[in-house]
Amino acid sequence: MSNPTANHFELLDSLEIFYEKGKVDVTDAFYQMSVTEDLFKNSVSCTLDLIDSVDSLGKIDFDGTETFKLLFKGLKESDRIIDITFRVYKVDINVSPDKADIKTYRLHGVTPEHVTQSTMDINQSFKMPISKAVENVFSKIGSKRELEVDSTTGSYTYIVPGMTPFETFEFLQRRAYDSRYRASMFLFYETVEGFKFKNVEKLIEEQRDNAPVFRYQPVANLKTEDDDPTKNIEHLEIKANKNVLKKIKSGAYANAVREIDLVNQTINSSEVRVKEDFKTFVHLDKAAMSLDSKAIIDESLNIINSTKWINKVSDQDDKRGQLIPRRRFYFDCLSQVETRVVIPGNSNLSVGNVIDIDMLELAGKTETKTQEPKVSGKYLVTQVKHLLGRGTYRTNLLLNKESYNANVEDLSKNLVVVK
Repeated sequence: MSNPTANHFELLDSLEIFYEKGKVDVTDAFYQMSVTEDLFKNSVSCTLDLIDSVDSLGKIDFDGTETFKLLFKGLKESDRIIDITFRVYKVDINVSPDKADIKTYRLHGVTPEHVTQSTMDINQSFKMPISKAVENVFSKIGSKRELEVDSTTGSYTYIVPGMTPFETFEFLQRRAYDSRYRASMFLFYETVEGFKFKNVEKLIEEQRDNAPVFRYQPVANLKTEDDDPTKNIEHLEIKANKNVLKKIKSGAYANAVREIDLVNQTINSSEVRVKEDFKTFVHLDKAAMSLDSKAIIDESLNIINSTKWINKVSDQDDKRGQLIPRRRFYFDCLSQVETRVVIPGNSNLSVGNVIDIDMLELAGKTETKTQEPKVSGKYLVTQVKHLLGRGTYRTNLLLNKESYNANVEDLSKNLVVVK
């Protein structure tokens, strides 16, 4: 039974634009908006489309200091309230070709911290765990928003030479590691709830066992026991990178770093090979299967075809030489399987979440429901786009996974790990 409110949302406050001389209520002019989180970007962004038929926005001379606040949620009682402020950095204005007195505005916004930090310089040396250095730098921005930081291993001395805070976080994330996780791929990003400095492997490990299930039913007459329409995937598009030649040339599955120690005049080597190392990483599915078969791995993908040379510039072992090839392998695997889905508006999802896609299909010519073997499984949410219109609300998700769910009949063809 369908739910007519599944795609709707509720504005919990007036939509107002604040500028130097006051504010303008544009609730009635609202046409549509898009709020985007991205795991690989450091700010939440927004576009707000307005149709102004009474020239209420004509009084504003947009100069980049204007702000607007969004306060909304889905119509389910359990939906999270999204409360976030954006600063306008760009405005597109168009005049209706039919009525010259009607103008359309598209306001482009980012969170205020993005603008504030862009004029700051961090010139400082740090001798502390990187997680503490992140907290130290973030405090200089003066933000009231939450910062959530995963702990890091080790305490080292780093010099930040005149970078903005966000550039500093990118500098620190490349050097951060947690000895409990093989790749330790740390990322600094923002969600509607606040800023995060998180370890991707840890995110996956903590969430995969309790990942919410979303269903995709390509055949309309397939029915499920759970009738919640907000858990139905309306559209699904898969992009799987199967360019084997590219993988061979890039060496992403088998690569090495040679670290030149100038003090001791030695060369230290760190290598990653998919056949030996696949089992050492955290995978989305507990029964995880490699994206490529053992045959092509043995023939070409387990041979080191890429070597990066770096200089060891101090006597501190910050694991940089070991982390570079591991992260390269993990990121390459994660980016190979990309799925885009559209679901009814869901204000509860953010990047960094893990969801479980249950794709059902008919078995042969029977009415039996079976789970599709490769598309089904756990995915990391790497982008969330809330699309709100007049009376409509949908959420677009970009999902990635670094291995397949090992639920095929013949597991002997691929590398498989259960942990």
